[in-house]
Amino acid sequence: MSAKEEVQRINEQILAAAAEGDFAPFVNALADDVEVFDHVPYLFEGKAAFLRHLQTAAAGTEVMTYAVHQCSYRAAGDAAVVFNSHDRLSTIPKGGLAKIQCGRATWVYARKGSEWKIVSAHFSVPAE
Repeated sequence: MSAKEEVQRINEQILAAAAEGDFAPFVNALADDVEVFDHVPYLFEGKAAFLRHLQTAAAGTEVMTYAVHQCSYRAAGDAAVVFNSHDRLSTIPKGGLAKIQCGRATWVYARKGSEWKIVSAHFSVPAE
C-alpha cells in the first residue's frame, strides 16, 4: 500500500469518528511535537499546548462534531503526506443554539517509526 493510501485509510477512520463527536482518534494521531496554527492568532507548539486550547474551546459544549469535504491527499515521498480539505465544526453548548464554523484544514502526516502521525496542522476560517 502506498503512503498516500495508508494515510487516507487512517484519516478516514479519524474523520468518521469525529463526525460522531469522538475526537480520541484525532488526538491519538497527533505527534507529541506537533505544531498547530489555529484560526485564533496563536501557534501551538506541542500536543499538550494544543490539547489545552481544545479543552478550553470545548468547555461547556454538549455536542461537537467535525466533518470535511473536497479532500485532497498528496504524498511527498514515502514518509510524508499532506491532507487538505474544507471543514465544518459544529458545536452545541449546553442549553444554547448550535454554532457552525466552516473553514479549511491542512494536516501534514509523517511516518514516525511504524506509525503515521500528524506533525503539522493548520485550521483557518474565512474573514467575516
